[in-house]
Amino acid sequence: MSAPPLVEQVREALRAFVELESLTSAEAVDRERLRAWALKHFGALVRIEQEASRLAAAPPPRPPPPPEESRSPVLRSLERVSAAPLGTSLEVALGALMELTGARRGFVGLRGRGGALRFAAHQGFTELHPSGPEGQLSRTILDAALETGSPLLLEDARADARFAEAPSVMALALRAVLVVPLAGRAGPFGVLYLDHPSTAGAFGPDARERAEAFARALGPLLERDVALARAREKRRERGARLRTGRKLEALVGESDAMLELLELLVKVAPTHSPVLILGETGTGKELVARALHEHSRRASGPFVAINCGAISPGLVESELFGHERGAFTGAERARPGSFEAADGGTFFLDEVGELPLPVQVKLLRLLEGGTFMRVGSTESRRADVRLVAATHRDLHAEVRAGRFREDLLFRLDVVRLEVPPLREREEDIGLIAEALIPHLVAEQGLPVRRLHPAALAALESWSWPGNVRELRNVLERAVVLSDSERIGLDALPPELAGTLRPASAPRGIKEAVRVYRQRLVQQALDTSGSHAEAARRLGVNPKYLYKLIKDIESEAAEDEG
Repeated sequence: MSAPPLVEQVREALRAFVELESLTSAEAVDRERLRAWALKHFGALVRIEQEASRLAAAPPPRPPPPPEESRSPVLRSLERVSAAPLGTSLEVALGALMELTGARRGFVGLRGRGGALRFAAHQGFTELHPSGPEGQLSRTILDAALETGSPLLLEDARADARFAEAPSVMALALRAVLVVPLAGRAGPFGVLYLDHPSTAGAFGPDARERAEAFARALGPLLERDVALARAREKRRERGARLRTGRKLEALVGESDAMLELLELLVKVAPTHSPVLILGETGTGKELVARALHEHSRRASGPFVAINCGAISPGLVESELFGHERGAFTGAERARPGSFEAADGGTFFLDEVGELPLPVQVKLLRLLEGGTFMRVGSTESRRADVRLVAATHRDLHAEVRAGRFREDLLFRLDVVRLEVPPLREREEDIGLIAEALIPHLVAEQGLPVRRLHPAALAALESWSWPGNVRELRNVLERAVVLSDSERIGLDALPPELAGTLRPASAPRGIKEAVRVYRQRLVQQALDTSGSHAEAARRLGVNPKYLYKLIKDIESEAAEDEG
């Protein structure tokens, strides 16, 4: 059976890359130019590889392709937009459409709250402002396009009776104008505006047809990115409102899960109710407890923290409630307990699930009546404390197993705060790293350090079973081991960084593609200023690049195994 045509194309592409690899080893060849060529074609190679694998498994019947000359420019431009990183697709879209139509100037205008025009991207204009001539277009040309929902093509705006007298047309010296509405699920949400200030009639029927097809396909893509950008902005605003005037710097993050935690924390902190903090080990439960104290009416009082799991079961009762002289062997003098030390403030009982059952009875009495007795004493004492408890255990399961008192659980679980694990808020990993690295650098007395995009990608791809505590340890190691300002993959533990080493000699088409993929990814990460830039140079979405790095690591591990 003959190989599918697409597979033949892949083989031709591979032969070209093999030739390139040999050329780069010659001293007289411009290696940077050749590598740039390889990077430019990387995205196409990945897509060819994926399509070839699919076709080889089950070649489906395919209809005849449309004429290349009529559709390829638009499709190529849309491909660039869909491969662009989130947040930059507006700029890519505008540049692509200007290339398609030959426009000299352009902008992407989006309708914001209240219908005001917001310039999300522009080219050819030195400056754009809603109150300037460009903004006034929204009351003339842009409104005309948005009302009809169809492209508006003006051969010469200064000769068009509808717009010739408009101040914005005269101020911008408009001639040829092409406005394409961006249609979303709820109607037009913005426009792509193009003009050619020196040439009337610069946009012909072909330009309009291409722009129309481009905008139809582009609308859903940009609507997605606009929605994501608005969601991110809302989260930032929400976080700013929560943090303004409050001491919440230690609780880093802008993910929905973290903001929900902060909102509940701020609401609960001023009350006297007991709080139960749930979360995996290393998520920062004590930081949450401290924030509760600092924003409570007891902030001027003491904050006392005890980890029940770190104290011998035989000493827990004495540590919490104190003891009298002679209460047990070695008790040479009376000693107040932690509850007395926390009087007037907050008592944080970490890992409360580790408390022995007899001590749980005394804790219940304190919660219900505010009184307790020291070990070896019959005198009741009072302690005015707000109890905040924390655990990584399922206390309901502990109750069923007979290891935790149900009545105590009811008293502790008045208000519950759940600290999300780091794997559920990967968008916060970069922010946490940015906050931790300066402190770690200062502790070690080292020069400034910052994460290389490849290292950040590795951090964001890890599952973090130890959560923020594990992340801090990894970053401390990286700060110490890094030989340069930028912390690279070589400073991370092997299980995080993996390896991007290619095999010594490709065997067959799939391995050849993998070898070049490894080399090109490594080159892009080493020479780019950010992860997004590396993805853009490779012609793929940043999320896909994260996955690609993990795939390469897995393939390398299989080779070593």
